[in-house]
Amino acid sequence: MLIFQTTLLSIAALLSIFFGVRYFLTREFMPYHAVVAGRSWAELDIGLQTVILGMLKIVGGGLTTYGLALLWLLWPLGRHEIWAAWAALSITATAVLPSLYVTLSLRRFAPSARTPVLPAVVVLALASIGAAASFLF
Repeated sequence: MLIFQTTLLSIAALLSIFFGVRYFLTREFMPYHAVVAGRSWAELDIGLQTVILGMLKIVGGGLTTYGLALLWLLWPLGRHEIWAAWAALSITATAVLPSLYVTLSLRRFAPSARTPVLPAVVVLALASIGAAASFLF
């Protein structure tokens, strides 16, 4: 069972790191942001662009931190330390649920916006199942 939970948590972590780095390194908002805003990046004034890039870097840093924390928790989880399962569930709830809420809210506001709902759901499911498996075995 250790391989099962490790695999699920590792995939969730790597997906989070991928999206985190992508958001951190972007030079403009994502295409779905343009759909929601009703404007292209070039149509925004420089001040608003600066604010948006700052927020994207914060989000990117948070997703990367979450992914790295999950990877670090694999060691104590491998030793069946139950606190690590609670920690994985806690950081998953606080990092992924707000992201999922925002992606769903943006999609509700602009249904044609292709917000990353699926990746957020996948990470939430993988990390939750992986951490919950620690309680069983």
